[in-house]
Amino acid sequence: MDLLLLLIGAHFVGDFYLQPTAWVECRNTRHLKSPGLWKHFLVHLVLYSLVFLLMEFSFWLSSVAVMLLAVSHLAMDYVKSHLNNSLRPFLLDQGVHLFIICLVWIYLSEFSMAQVKLFLSDFITAKNIVIALAYLLVCKPASILIALALKKHTDCLTAPNRQNERTNNPSGTEPINVGLISAGAWIGYMERCLAISFIFMGQFAGIGFLVAAKTIFRFGDLTKNQDMKLTEYVMLGTLFSYAIALFVGWHGLRLYQAIA
Repeated sequence: MDLLLLLIGAHFVGDFYLQPTAWVECRNTRHLKSPGLWKHFLVHLVLYSLVFLLMEFSFWLSSVAVMLLAVSHLAMDYVKSHLNNSLRPFLLDQGVHLFIICLVWIYLSEFSMAQVKLFLSDFITAKNIVIALAYLLVCKPASILIALALKKHTDCLTAPNRQNERTNNPSGTEPINVGLISAGAWIGYMERCLAISFIFMGQFAGIGFLVAAKTIFRFGDLTKNQDMKLTEYVMLGTLFSYAIALFVGWHGLRLYQAIA
């Protein structure tokens, strides 16, 4: 594991701590002609070389591995320079880098298929599947369930807003604040995932912290709007969200503990 951890550490240090923003901007505008891209390549080349100096591999094997890692990193960064600066290209870029590092590590460590199957069998256990299913259930399925349960209340709140938009707000009142697109769904995902994480860790006080934090941030919006319907709607959504998280987390924990 020493080699894998050192290679991953070198990757993150080179990508996030030894890459100035100016290099990234230069890479995104000048692509393969960017001095920043080639400096970034040299940084990774040096870091990977330092890793293999600490390991007991032959010079030839170490040189091939270092060049493969550095050149593949250069190629992926060149491809990324033509993509937009958003979350999906970032995750794809990091995933490819880590995948290549793992491939090099597996080859150099001379893993057999039997060892790979043994590793997967130790990782894919009933307890780990229970935890994964708990997180899956409280994300998208729970979000759809909450949306369907509150649909009539959502329609009740959004109908006046649509009417105001059609009439171009003739009353002269302030326009109704609109939140970020899909932000509510992501807030729900995170709060439920954090809630079941606290349950599996036995830190039930953390759930109280989540509820208190959300209440503090929501309090200003609700008092500013002075709308009882909106307040009740937010309360319903929040309580429904935590009820699902507590139900899934508690039963998932009991199932986890029951598995031998």
